Amino acid sequence: MESERYERVTAAVHLKVPDRVPWALWGHFPAVPFLRYYSWEKANRDGEESAKAHIALLNELDYKMDLLKVTPFYKFMACHWGSKFRFTNNEESVDTVDVVVKKTEDWSKLWVLDPKKELRENLRAVSILSREIGGRMPFIYTIPSPVVQALHHVSTPDQVYADMKSRPDALKEGLETITQTCIDFGKACIEEGAAGIFFGTGGGGEIWSRMSREQLEEYALRYDAKALNALKSAPIRLLHICSNQQENPQKNGGLMESGWFKRYPVNAINWWDASFTPATVAKKIYGEKFCLISGLDQSRTMRYGTPNQVEDEAKKAIESAAKGGGFILGAGCTLFQDTPLANFNAVGRAVEKYGGYKR
Repeated sequence: MESERYERVTAAVHLKVPDRVPWALWGHFPAVPFLRYYSWEKANRDGEESAKAHIALLNELDYKMDLLKVTPFYKFMACHWGSKFRFTNNEESVDTVDVVVKKTEDWSKLWVLDPKKELRENLRAVSILSREIGGRMPFIYTIPSPVVQALHHVSTPDQVYADMKSRPDALKEGLETITQTCIDFGKACIEEGAAGIFFGTGGGGEIWSRMSREQLEEYALRYDAKALNALKSAPIRLLHICSNQQENPQKNGGLMESGWFKRYPVNAINWWDASFTPATVAKKIYGEKFCLISGLDQSRTMRYGTPNQVEDEAKKAIESAAKGGGFILGAGCTLFQDTPLANFNAVGRAVEKYGGYKR
């Protein structure tokens, strides 16, 4: 029998009304100070370390979170292709030492990673989480968009945009390889017990501000949709529209409020509604198609606010976007490393106080 948290999240994702508003927060959990015994670097090469850090977070909370988003090191696939990164003092910001695609010819050197070989430790984290918490709550695993990986994980924006202009076939060969890796790994995660995937596009920047709509459709949406369509068996397919105040899809191209993201084959979307496109506006545009996950400002309120201020923001988000269901309370992006544990708990307290639906 599914737990109440499964039922609650499933109802919201299916645009139905659960017993109360579900909530979910995520960060680079091995790197946060209150999980001092876990290593961000070790978690990238040891699935047990990653799984235990996420379980430790759940154990630290005073309230039961409804959905766990598992956050591996964001460039985990690129490590196996040969890109190199420097972890320092358990900081979540990791320096790039070297990338595997330095010139156009290098795109052909990528190969499809095997979930049970190169990505076995990531899959082991899924297996452990499935065994330890899978019966109590749903969890989803993070997969970065192929174009994000091309720009910031296996190569650089300068190389990608140069190849987009002069050698597009070579770039597309690389994107096909990355996409198939995403598909194979995503399927393996679902088979191993994950309830779905968190698919991040736009992360790292230089996408919304540098690509025309035609380029976005050819180099981002095309491969994103291919991966997501192959993962339609996943109960939860969450699209994270990564952004910041300068680099966002509404400021650069009017994408959010034109409904452009309706073309994504997902059933939930997450974006930073405090920076662009408030949840009330997004619900009118996307609410009949997607569950919305938003409401909390990870950059200001969650990071620097008091627990009372977090509660107030959560209450306002519930009042503005939760009516009729299809809403999960969450932050606009990954929480900062120094976000106080008290503010995590303030979100759980807020949904208990204000998130119930009348029957």
